Amino acid sequence: MKKIGMLIVLLLAAASLSAQSTTKRAHQIYVDELHFPSHPDLDASVRSNLISSLAQDCGSGCTVVEKDTADAVLTGSLNVQTSDNQNYRVQGTMRLVDKNGTVIWAAMIYSSAPAQSIASNFADYTAKKLTAFLAGQQ
Repeated sequence: MKKIGMLIVLLLAAASLSAQSTTKRAHQIYVDELHFPSHPDLDASVRSNLISSLAQDCGSGCTVVEKDTADAVLTGSLNVQTSDNQNYRVQGTMRLVDKNGTVIWAAMIYSSAPAQSIASNFADYTAKKLTAFLAGQQ
């Protein structure tokens, strides 16, 4: 009798884990508006580069869509650091949040310094880290 009870508990635990992993999968991603408080001129540039990098790196793992059809939203808090007038570096805490508001991925991302384009460099790093995570979900 104990074996049957233990088997039932294990089956319920496996079903619960399976349901949790299913709810945390994201295939259709909306890239939220990004804001640089000290450099508002970068807002649209980084978002545009991020959408392009994700479209290129995701393959069949995800698609970038409009907010109303998305499984998850990619958002973040961003800052530009300057050591002088010529060298800039973007630092950001990026998060992928599902429809329930649960953070399913988060990472601290830095652009390399110096970079030809800090916007595209930061976007490429973010896309590579996120797509690696999404590939591990499947």
